[in-house]
Amino acid sequence: MSIILIIGATGFIGLPVATALRRAGYIVYGHARSLEKARLLAQNEILPIEGDVAKLSEWIPKTIETIIDISGLFDGFLVLLEQVKKIGAGRKPTDPKLGFIYTSGMWVHGSSTNHISEATPLEGLTSPSGIVAWRPKVEHNVLAARDVLDVAIIRPPLLYGGNGTHWSSLWLDRIYKALEQNAPTVSIVGTATSPIALVHKDDLADLFVKVVDKLTVVAASTYPIINAASHQEDLGSVLTEFSKAVGFKGKLEYRPAENAFEEGMLTGLNFRPNKARGVLQWEPRQIPFAQGMEIYAEAYKALKV
Repeated sequence: MSIILIIGATGFIGLPVATALRRAGYIVYGHARSLEKARLLAQNEILPIEGDVAKLSEWIPKTIETIIDISGLFDGFLVLLEQVKKIGAGRKPTDPKLGFIYTSGMWVHGSSTNHISEATPLEGLTSPSGIVAWRPKVEHNVLAARDVLDVAIIRPPLLYGGNGTHWSSLWLDRIYKALEQNAPTVSIVGTATSPIALVHKDDLADLFVKVVDKLTVVAASTYPIINAASHQEDLGSVLTEFSKAVGFKGKLEYRPAENAFEEGMLTGLNFRPNKARGVLQWEPRQIPFAQGMEIYAEAYKALKV
C-alpha cells in the first residue's frame, strides 16, 4: 500500500485527486496551510500535515513513497523541487526511488492547429500561452531530476464540474449576473467557435490514480508526460446550454481577449492523449460539459448559495 503526500490537496484539482487516491486504497497525507483546510482534509479521511514546503525535507514523514505537487507554485516551486530531490537523493541505492508527480498544464503548447501529443516537443512547433511562459523551464527541471526521482508530469486542460472554477469567474458568473439583472446582453470573451480542450475534475482525478498505480512504468519512459484532456467542445455550445439551463434569454456578445489570462483560457489545441489512453487505459466517464449542462448548472447554482 503506497503512502502519498499531496502539496495543494485542498484545491479544485487537489481535493478530488486526494479523495480518489484514498478510495483507491492509498494512505494520503495532504499539506494544509490553515486549521480550516486541515479540518476539510480530515473530514475526507486524508491525513492533514502542516509545514513550510521550503523545508519539506525536515518534516515529511519518512514513509512517504510519492509526492504529488498540485499547488500551482510559481516563485517557490524550484525551492520545493530541490527539497524533493534532497529527500530522493538521501535514499539508499538499493531503495526504490521517491516518486514525484508535477501538475503542469496543456497551455504550455499554446494555441495550435498541429496535432499535439505527449511526445510533441515544446520548443519550435508551438509557443506557450503568455500566462504560463515560465512552465516549460519548470518541466525541464522536473525531467532533469530523474537521476534521483521517479517523475511524471500531468498536463490538464481546462477543467469543468463542481463550481467550475475558471469557467465560473470568466463566463458562467457573467451570464448568471446578467440573468439576475434581467440584462438583454452579456459580454463574453472568445468566439462561439472557440475550441476548448476539457476534462472533468473527477476524470482527471482518476487519471492521477492510474499514474500513481503505474508510476515506475511512466517514469521509465523516454518522456514521462501525460496529456490529460478527455475531449474538446466549442465555447458557444457550452455557454448556450448554460444560458438555457439557468433561464437566461438574452444575447451572448463575444469579444476578443483583453489580457494574458483570457488569452490562456482560449488556448485551442488539436490534441491526442495517446499515453493516457494507450499506456494507462484511462477511460473518461463523465458526461461532456454541454451535454450534461442540466446537471452541471444545478451544481453551479447550489454552490453559489
